[in-house]
Formats: sequence, C-alpha cells, structure tokens
Amino acid sequence: MNSETKILKALISFVILFYIIICIVGLVLNYFYKNLTDFTRIVSINSEYTNLNLYFLKVVKQNDVKIKSYGLVDDDNLSYYITFENDDGTTNTFIKTGNIIYLNNIKICNNVESFKIIVDKTLKTSISVEAVILGNVYSSQYVISN
Repeated sequence: MNSETKILKALISFVILFYIIICIVGLVLNYFYKNLTDFTRIVSINSEYTNLNLYFLKVVKQNDVKIKSYGLVDDDNLSYYITFENDDGTTNTFIKTGNIIYLNNIKICNNVESFKIIVDKTLKTSISVEAVILGNVYSSQYVISN
C-alpha cells in the first residue's frame, strides 16, 4: 500500500507540474503571437502611407505640373481631392471616396479615416497632406517647383 501511495503522489505531482509547464508555454506563445500581429498591423499601415507618399511625389515632382483644382469632395470635412495638370493637358486626381484614396480611379491606399489637403501659394506652391489611417496620423508637405 505504501508503494502505491508513493506512485500515486508522484503521478499527481507529474501531472500538476506538466500542467504548469503547458500553461507557461501557452502564455509565452500568446505574448509573442500578440506582438507579431501588432507588428504586422503597423507594417501594413506604414506601407499604405508609403504607397500614397510615393504616388504623390511622383505626380508633384513632374516638370511643369500645376494644381488645377482642389477642395472638399462633399460637405464631409474628412474627404478632400486635388487635381494636378501637366503641360500636355493630362490630369492626375487624388480623391478619398469612402475609406479609400484613389489616383485616377486606381486604389492606392486603404483604411483611410480622413484625407486633408491644404495648399499654400505664398512664395512657392506647397501642399500639406494629412492622412489618418487606422488611427495613425501621417502628414507630409510637398513643394511644386515651377
């Protein structure tokens, strides 16, 4: 009877210890998984804004580009548009519709909460762009050289 009790105590101790180790490993894996998903989300948001910035720079830095028109899309204070015109008459329009920013009907940025354009024509024409993507605020300023 004594040896059976020792074996039963050892078995119960082993099960409890195994359960504790499994819980610790689960907590550590959950911690790393949460950090990995947060990192993936941040990288996704940054790539969205980088894509917007790339296309905006490409349009603004063309030779002899001018601002044709800009303003609010509707009476919604979160949706702006801006249209650029080249010397050859081609136009490029950035517009926020819904939660997406388009360049000439091509989707370039998703999950945009607001998109603001401010144009300053004092010395050189400068354009301030502010975009809020999934709660993160990004702002850039571009200068058109004429």
